[in-house]
Amino acid sequence: MPTLEDGPPRTGKTPLPYRQLFIVSLLQGSEPLTSSIIFPFVNQAVRESGITGGDETKTGYYAGAIESIFFIAECLTVVHWGRLSDRIGRKPVMLIGLVGLATSMITFGLSKSYWLLLISRFIQGMSNGNMGMTKNIMAEITDETNIADAFTWMPLIWSVGGTVGPIIGGTLSNPSSTYPSSIFASWPLFVNNPYLLPCMVAAGYSLTCLAIGWFWLDETHPDIISREKLAQSIKDGSTTHSVLPSESTPLLTSSPSSSSLAPSSSSSSRPSSPSYPIKTLIYTPSILFSLINLAFLAFADQSTQVILPLSFSTPMSLYGLAFPPYTIGVTLGVFGLLNGLYQILVLPLLTRRFGFKAVHRFAFGVGLTGVFLGYVAIGDGVRIRGEVDRVVWGLIVILLTFMAQYSMAWGCIYPILIATSPTPSTLTTITALGQMATSTMRSVAPSFASSLFAFSMQMREYYRTHNHRCDPSEGGDTGCDGEWIGWAGWGAGNLVYFVLLGVVGLGIWTSRKLPDQRHYAGNK
Repeated sequence: MPTLEDGPPRTGKTPLPYRQLFIVSLLQGSEPLTSSIIFPFVNQAVRESGITGGDETKTGYYAGAIESIFFIAECLTVVHWGRLSDRIGRKPVMLIGLVGLATSMITFGLSKSYWLLLISRFIQGMSNGNMGMTKNIMAEITDETNIADAFTWMPLIWSVGGTVGPIIGGTLSNPSSTYPSSIFASWPLFVNNPYLLPCMVAAGYSLTCLAIGWFWLDETHPDIISREKLAQSIKDGSTTHSVLPSESTPLLTSSPSSSSLAPSSSSSSRPSSPSYPIKTLIYTPSILFSLINLAFLAFADQSTQVILPLSFSTPMSLYGLAFPPYTIGVTLGVFGLLNGLYQILVLPLLTRRFGFKAVHRFAFGVGLTGVFLGYVAIGDGVRIRGEVDRVVWGLIVILLTFMAQYSMAWGCIYPILIATSPTPSTLTTITALGQMATSTMRSVAPSFASSLFAFSMQMREYYRTHNHRCDPSEGGDTGCDGEWIGWAGWGAGNLVYFVLLGVVGLGIWTSRKLPDQRHYAGNK
């Protein structure tokens, strides 16, 4: 595992362990899939639970609680999953989480009560708390020459999972009405439980990953590997069996602490890795600023994930695109595919050329700034053009291009965070802290962004309808005589984007304090 104290990079590039990397990616994909699959139908599920008492204004509040509690549960459990993995290994922890995830997805689909929906969602978040282990596994199966290539898979995983989830949730919910000529129309199980089918698909994915992980996922924790090899050596009657590097442990098993099971004079006299309390790790500047920057990235990312479908579906009278769910799904699906290819093909080249920190700062600053300004430009484009024409579609393409740019930040920030670990023994704690920071921000961002978006739309409607010089049917930010009604209406209508630009600004500032990871960008 690379650390800040490492010397210059290796002269040769280690090939990626593609089999293990692919398996880990499949397991990690369960997090974005299960977190996003409920988005198309969660509002209707809340209404049908009866918790709102028929008051539509309360739907967003209760739906936001369901969306947020997933990440709250992740935040509360991620450190405990990490400590458990240090005792029993990475593989068992990953498999246990998949069992809980599959079970809770089924209970969510069968839930009629709001509180059962909430409890099921909480268990889903708890079961996903072990996803922080995937970063550990990636770090333990790579070294400083290929870690950049491995972590470029992360934006692809989130892009695919976050795109496929809503598509499955939207197309498979309420199948008895959506597909009246299918078997689901006459099957009481799906008639009485309209959201069970997409939840079953998500549960099936988790169970498939469970089977794949059970048979083919290798244990990567160096201490667990050493104990297993020592036990096997004792069983075979030999205690001098060497621990040879394997595909899953090319770097760590060649370290002094695990290069041999047999004690020697040199190894026995070597001091063990010092332990660091969590408080000491957090107050280490390189770790602290990495965690803070990761938190800002997670907050801004989750906010734009919430705002995008809201903006795309908002009526054109409020300068939205008025897209139906099908158009939104197709647009996001095409973007997810192209963005995944972009991350795989371009990000490794950039990180090897410029280093993790430089690419991360560019992706974070330019990408997210362009995204939130892009929302403003699209709104103004709809106001001026009066329809979604080629010009507005061009603005949409530019917006999605900036989204692809900021997605690169995810492939850079985790290698930076991992490299701040002072010893291999603190890797689990640091990645758990990173997952906790991410989960905390993802639990807060949905309610914050959606509420601020709704407030901005209310302000936009207020200024539009209270312009006494203008017939509201003429719309926009101009009076009947074409006179601009003032910056107040325009600013209030775009308040959500300007507030989030402030968050991006804070993130850009903290990125200046990140440790320089240029020499871990691979071969120069």
